[in-house]
Amino acid sequence: MAQKYIKYFPKPLLDDLVSGRWLPVIGAGMSLNAKVPRGKKMPLWGDLGRALSDELPDFQATSTLDAISAYEHEFRRVRLIERLSALLLIGDAQPGEAHKAFCSIPFDIVCTTNFDFLLERQYDATPRFVYPVVDEDQLSISGSGAGTLLLKLHGDLNHPDRLVITEEDYDKFLSRYPLLATYLSNQLITKTAVFFGYSLDDPDFRQIWSVVTDRLGRTRRMAYTVMIGARQADFARFERRGVKVISLPGSKDRYGEILADAFYELREYMRDNVISVSQVTEEEPLRELLLPRDATTRLCFFSIPIELVSLYRSRVFPLVEEIGFVPITADDVISPGDNISAKIDAIIDRASVMVVELSSAWTRAEYEMAVASRRDEADGRPNRRELKIIVVATEGEGIPTSALGYPMIVRPSLLDERLEEFVEALGGLLRTIAEEVVEEQGWEPQRLLAAREYRAAVISAMTLLEAWLRRRLEKPSWTSVRRPASLRQLIEMATEQEILDRRTHKRLLDWTRVRNEAVHTDRPINRSMAREIVEEVARITRP
Repeated sequence: MAQKYIKYFPKPLLDDLVSGRWLPVIGAGMSLNAKVPRGKKMPLWGDLGRALSDELPDFQATSTLDAISAYEHEFRRVRLIERLSALLLIGDAQPGEAHKAFCSIPFDIVCTTNFDFLLERQYDATPRFVYPVVDEDQLSISGSGAGTLLLKLHGDLNHPDRLVITEEDYDKFLSRYPLLATYLSNQLITKTAVFFGYSLDDPDFRQIWSVVTDRLGRTRRMAYTVMIGARQADFARFERRGVKVISLPGSKDRYGEILADAFYELREYMRDNVISVSQVTEEEPLRELLLPRDATTRLCFFSIPIELVSLYRSRVFPLVEEIGFVPITADDVISPGDNISAKIDAIIDRASVMVVELSSAWTRAEYEMAVASRRDEADGRPNRRELKIIVVATEGEGIPTSALGYPMIVRPSLLDERLEEFVEALGGLLRTIAEEVVEEQGWEPQRLLAAREYRAAVISAMTLLEAWLRRRLEKPSWTSVRRPASLRQLIEMATEQEILDRRTHKRLLDWTRVRNEAVHTDRPINRSMAREIVEEVARITRP
């Protein structure tokens, strides 16, 4: 993807993005990007005030808030909600490309003051699990770790009593909803607020922002607003309130298109960098994750409920490793602040295959992320291959319609004697996929070498060698496998069986050390060394 806008985002802000320390705040301007019927358009805050003021006889509004408050006083709240629903095109407006691009970024939490449902509709269409929070009592309920908590600060049109829309609503916000205010304050203390389509004119938000600023002073985190072709007056207005303006170049009539491109670039930046700032707890997954994003990996991501992790590690993972894949779970990667959504998105982005149990809300959310990743590929977004998905269901369990097109295995209960049949069936599917991956992976070292990715070329070549040795050597049945042989052990075994000669044996042991240093240290690998390893491995592994 060509990068046009990422350079306008300061490096500290991009570091916060990768570390999961963004708090995106979506305002009314974002709704302008919605798709609406011909001849209609989404209103801004001022447009709402003028439309309602025109319906009040002999009334001259001093502000939008004044007009809305007077309209409610004159016609009651029910009528106000009905008019707002009509003016905001609640039944007609659909998310636009900017909404689609924004919702593709795996944020754990998003805040909005909008009354509409454009974000929820786009998250559902992505698909991605979204947990809208409107009332304070929802704050204590944990949503899905792989989804997005959508904090609707001003409520929405489905909750008329909760809506913050009139002077009285604004005046009493802090006293009526102290927990929401405290929760938002905490987010502003620990995360960097980034405003999109937001004017900072809301009195309640400004009160909270003012309190945070007064209490923290110079230690308050920087806040940013993203605008298109900002004027000098915009810079002055926002910076007066302690918010730095990021002005993206371009015409305002391309507002949605420019925002969409910027959002896609931010998503790719996060995917490129989140693994590099994470800690990977297992050796084999670490080697695969160090490869470039466009490289073919042997990663097999297991999205499984926590109570099944032990079963899979003891009964399934050894077979998966013998087949040639590297099993990985979300727990094998620890990201900064453990930004769960970004971490899982990055693993899915790099994996060749995903095995997902659909027996929990968490794993269903991760399944939806994988489906969204496949859609990205279909839409022409950069990715190296189509992710293979294997669905695991338990007997009698409801299955999403979207999962019916993927290979599916039914898992019996844990104590059932048919457990071994399940493992063998899963192994059969993985073997078929492994043949495709091995064929594609065979050319990866040369491609990486040509791209001057010397460290990655060495890791990829030695990974290819390991997979080749596993296929050539006599292997025990999966029931007797508890810990697959290491690459060093495979080289020793292959030498004993005269698959490798003694001269090659010594060189491969030396290169294993080079590979380990490439994984665990910053020692540079030059072109000459990388080329020698890549060409020799190609000679050994090719018929």
